[in-house]
Amino acid sequence: MNKFIITLMTFTLTACGGGSGGTEGQGNSTASIASNTTTSTPTKANGESTAPDSAQVNDNASAMNQGEGIGSMEVDQSFDFRSSLPLQVTLGENLVSERAFVNICKQGESITNADNCFLRAPLDSNGFSAQIQLPHAEQKLKAEIWFYSTTKEPLVYSWELDASQQNQSWLIN
Repeated sequence: MNKFIITLMTFTLTACGGGSGGTEGQGNSTASIASNTTTSTPTKANGESTAPDSAQVNDNASAMNQGEGIGSMEVDQSFDFRSSLPLQVTLGENLVSERAFVNICKQGESITNADNCFLRAPLDSNGFSAQIQLPHAEQKLKAEIWFYSTTKEPLVYSWELDASQQNQSWLIN
């Protein structure tokens, strides 16, 4: 029985190649693809070549290279390349008189989807403060305060980026 298992394992490893799964062989396939590329020259009906001359091809190639890549970008000096924006959220004391729950989410999105929300927390009469990171500056948010009691309607607040402010904050009273 042991010999059968060993023989079976040997055939399995041989069939799988037994390789390391690394990238050792990948460079060769790329090279063979590149070496198989051919260039055809279009011809007119009378047999004359319509291919552009080499000077024109070189000019086009250098123009394309200059217009590509991050080196060709012109960026305003005031742009700081930040991809996230900190927002200080403060819910005031005595905003609610009983237990509640606050959801701060993207405006226009469902609060039931956790991917749309940045903050979900219980809330009481003490209020609280938290800093959240927004994924980009062009963000509109809504805060919904839901009460544990079903007799009260939720409180809804909106926030939008104020580009004139260095530090973004949202005070909900």
